[in-house]
Amino acid sequence: MERKYKLLIADDDNHIRTTFKDYFTKQNFIVETASDGIEGLEKLRADEFDVAIVDMKMPKMNGIDMINEALKSDETDANMIIISTPHESNKGDVIKALNIGVNAWFEKSELEMPQLLKRVTELAQVIPPEMVKRITSMIQN
Repeated sequence: MERKYKLLIADDDNHIRTTFKDYFTKQNFIVETASDGIEGLEKLRADEFDVAIVDMKMPKMNGIDMINEALKSDETDANMIIISTPHESNKGDVIKALNIGVNAWFEKSELEMPQLLKRVTELAQVIPPEMVKRITSMIQN
């Protein structure tokens, strides 16, 4: 039996959330959504996700801050992808995102779903280093 990967989509655009959820559900993912950065952070803290697709600009908390909060406290093992429009980000944002551990960045205007699916699947199949450490420490005890 093939394992279903769990995906979080955090975006304030209802059309994007719905489109992505429908697409990834058809690709055999378990999908949850969040409509702002605070809700996305709460879901990352409350549940385990393999990958999170996070919009750069959202109400209440932007995508980089949401990811930073989740990753800095070791509350999630999810691999992170940021999506944005060209006017929402700059070179400094990209550098900050890479430094905090974002695994990929896609521009919404150039986004092709098969390309996003490929990257999400690749990331979902990776075992995060934090999980490897936890498993190894449990085995050693």
